[in-house]
Amino acid sequence: MVASTLKNRRYRTLTVLDDGSGIPETHRGLIFEPGVTTRHHRPIAEPNSAPHGAGLSLYHIKNAAISAEILSTASPTVIKATFDTHSLPERALQSDSRPSKSNLPATLQNFAAREDLNLYYASPARILATLLYTHIIQKPKTTVELWERATSLGVDVSLRTVQRIWRGEIGAVSAVEPADRGVAGEEKHLRRGPGDGPVLALGEEERGAVADILKRAARASYLELGEFELEVRPGEISVKARVYEPEEEYE
Repeated sequence: MVASTLKNRRYRTLTVLDDGSGIPETHRGLIFEPGVTTRHHRPIAEPNSAPHGAGLSLYHIKNAAISAEILSTASPTVIKATFDTHSLPERALQSDSRPSKSNLPATLQNFAAREDLNLYYASPARILATLLYTHIIQKPKTTVELWERATSLGVDVSLRTVQRIWRGEIGAVSAVEPADRGVAGEEKHLRRGPGDGPVLALGEEERGAVADILKRAARASYLELGEFELEVRPGEISVKARVYEPEEEYE
């Protein structure tokens, strides 16, 4: 799972959580060094002694990042890194809406082709909800305990957000679908049809905010907002509202 945040339109933090076999505790302080690998179940600290460039990917991440650290070596394994997007520009804003063969969503789609992997990419809130939904972490007794657990795993969310997850107002995210490829390996850019895509979780606060926007828009045209319906479906949102001209009042 990858939780992604962008602060000040510049600093991208990626928190990667993996419920696989984990990193041996003996490697915690070595894993970002060149030549260190868990392939042989023992640390190899000499750069020239590791075969096939083992460990170089994490070494390059450490050098490119403002900070990179191991927060948990098991249950799940967590690596957190923060990058300066001014010195390391992002590809197509790392966005699904502006596809690129080299941005993060596209990279995850390529990995998702492996049948033994389930990959998830979303905001920290949605990733925390997914961690609970997939039982990678167990739901504790209180929201404070859940917030403390999320913080220890580098999933940066507020206590208020944790409370919304607890109430079911923020749902889990679907696994990343593999990129569809043609016979020659060329990518096909597919448009999502009805019923496809993620479901946007909207609580009462968000629904109230949408209603307030429509009310202000109606009053700007000297109208009033009547019946209001907001329906969330996979990949889309449907908003229906009735507006009417208010009767003038005379003394």
